Amino acid sequence: MKKVAAALTAAVIVLSVVGCGGGSETDPISLLVDSANAMSAVSGYHLSGSIEMWSGGGSPATQGQPLNMDIEADVQNTGGEIRQHMYMTLKASGEEDYVIEVYIVGGAYYQKLPGQGWMKESSDAYQTTSMNLGLFDSEQMALMAEVANGAEVSEDDDQQTAISFQLDKSYFDASLKLYEEGQGVSEELLRIQEAIEDFQADVRIWIRKSDNLFERMEMAYTMKGMPEMEEIGSSMQVVFSDYGRVSAIELPQEAEQAQEYVPQ
Repeated sequence: MKKVAAALTAAVIVLSVVGCGGGSETDPISLLVDSANAMSAVSGYHLSGSIEMWSGGGSPATQGQPLNMDIEADVQNTGGEIRQHMYMTLKASGEEDYVIEVYIVGGAYYQKLPGQGWMKESSDAYQTTSMNLGLFDSEQMALMAEVANGAEVSEDDDQQTAISFQLDKSYFDASLKLYEEGQGVSEELLRIQEAIEDFQADVRIWIRKSDNLFERMEMAYTMKGMPEMEEIGSSMQVVFSDYGRVSAIELPQEAEQAQEYVPQ
């Protein structure tokens, strides 16, 4: 599954902000920002979804075959700390399902890999080296609103409003700059940034009219110039639920003895 992990790394900056979650019904940027504020104020929620990734450059990492992933996560946001408990089920063609259990507690990221036990790294490092679905980051949402192209709002029905917009490489570059100012960017991601020739993303979010919270989200992107992959793409669907009804998230005792993760 190391090859699968390499493919996932390419989606880092894109997917690290999608678990956020209306504001003016006519101004899409205000709607996006106000929804972000509403999401940061709730005590917790559940999200579930699926992702399909592919590479188009003949890379041995995926051999051109799509990688599918199911995600189930609880997010707790109380006392100024965001905690998360997540299961990621990777479904690569020709391989058995690969389930990763994840906790983010006390500023650290813990993951349990099949056959390897628990490992940990700082959650700051995790934000720039792995998937970060479900955690809210107001700075990232503000950045997304600042560089969004073609933003539009539509009345989906009486219960929710839909907002759609596009992102390009300016968002990818600005995200890395924001990380660099906050907690630093890994050398690997800096190399990826230098190599990327083009990045395009289409985002659509459904927001509940009653409380400005996210109902669901869809995102599709393509990225060209990836080392050894030439081009990769992804499509994602996420549904949000159980606002304010998520149980307290506590790190299991066995994870407290997790080994420190050292990137290869």
